[in-house]
Amino acid sequence: MPTSRTSSRAGRPPTHAIVTRDTLGRTPSGADERTGGRLRDVNHSTGDGAGGSWPIGSEEDLQQRLALVTPEDTTRGLFINGVLEAVRQLGGEPAVQHCLAQSQEKRFMDLFNYPFAKLIRVSYAGARHLSDESRSFDEVMRQMGYVSAKSFAASRMGALMLRTIFSAPRRLVDTLPVSHRMNTSSGECTVQWTGVNSAVVRITRQFLPPSYTEGSLQGSFEAARVQGLTVRIHSISLLDNEYELSWG
Repeated sequence: MPTSRTSSRAGRPPTHAIVTRDTLGRTPSGADERTGGRLRDVNHSTGDGAGGSWPIGSEEDLQQRLALVTPEDTTRGLFINGVLEAVRQLGGEPAVQHCLAQSQEKRFMDLFNYPFAKLIRVSYAGARHLSDESRSFDEVMRQMGYVSAKSFAASRMGALMLRTIFSAPRRLVDTLPVSHRMNTSSGECTVQWTGVNSAVVRITRQFLPPSYTEGSLQGSFEAARVQGLTVRIHSISLLDNEYELSWG
């Protein structure tokens, strides 16, 4: 059975997932293949193309991601506002203003499309500003994804989708590719079922670290009233990731 860890920190989502990460798709040494052991952060890096590595959240990592974004890559303001709400919960209004300054925007309209680079800059500014010895960059990214998913669930589009998938995890997972396309023009989302209560979700051209999507999946399952989610992340490349999901 998946373990559950609930944080007492205000504004932080409960963690229902065991997460293991490895850039080659392997379970880290010392973690059980079936349960993953305890939830833990793994310091993962991005390759610089020359055999070295850059820590996730570093300036080199940020610039590499921004360089891969094209003008055709867009996302809805709803998700940028979800990131800003997570920042507000963790750091207050001054932290939000810090992120807006990095985006050179005064506000974002939920249903407008914005260059994906805006979301990258806002999320990196927030995660850097709010991370410290007690809260990692990845933890802040997870909170951002979680709040963004909850914001989508509360929107008109999200509410319409939720009506058909309450307490139905298979329907929820089957709608992930549609949700992905509704909210961003970047990459593809595909689902491969591996069992009655398990599936592998592959997403390409993900410009944010996979911890953001981990939080988004947690928020989506919670909004659909599905408990016991376990997520294992397998990084295929810098922008391509697989999420091994199981529940129940």
